Amino acid sequence: MKKFLLILLFFASLSIASSNVNDDKRIKDALLKYNYGIIKMTKSGNTKLLKDMLSQKLYFKLMIWADSWKFSNLAMVAQINDLRFSPIAYNENNATVRTMENWTFAYADLIKRDYALKPLNIFYQMHYTLQKDGDMWKIIAIKHLKEEVFTKQNTHKPSLEEEKEKPKDDISSQIQQKE
Repeated sequence: MKKFLLILLFFASLSIASSNVNDDKRIKDALLKYNYGIIKMTKSGNTKLLKDMLSQKLYFKLMIWADSWKFSNLAMVAQINDLRFSPIAYNENNATVRTMENWTFAYADLIKRDYALKPLNIFYQMHYTLQKDGDMWKIIAIKHLKEEVFTKQNTHKPSLEEEKEKPKDDISSQIQQKE
């Protein structure tokens, strides 16, 4: 009987570990989509992707931020140079994860078609709280933990010109490349 219980306990722990691996992948996928979605939104104005993955409060906060720049005839042009994840902590239907993000961004004057604010490399340490919604994870809280400007001579310079969308593999391969 003890053997049977041990075997049952072993398989139960394997299924929990497997579930966390799948959830880890989904959470990383959601955070990558969110961060790249911000870049896409500022170029195209398409907010559908972000609306589906953020709480209503966060979505409206992001829209106010983006609209405030647009009303000033400015647009963010950005690229993500590096995005790393800490181990994910789970609590019932919520998960928290910290990221280290290295961005290069600038603001372009939409009328002059030139930089209004020159490109900067910025390191962010972020804390995300996500909530499970079916098989999806929705971002419900975001905190800036640290923000630091890098002063390098070879700062990446995001282009003001529209880039043609390159065909991409699925987001899973991008996650694996980042790890």
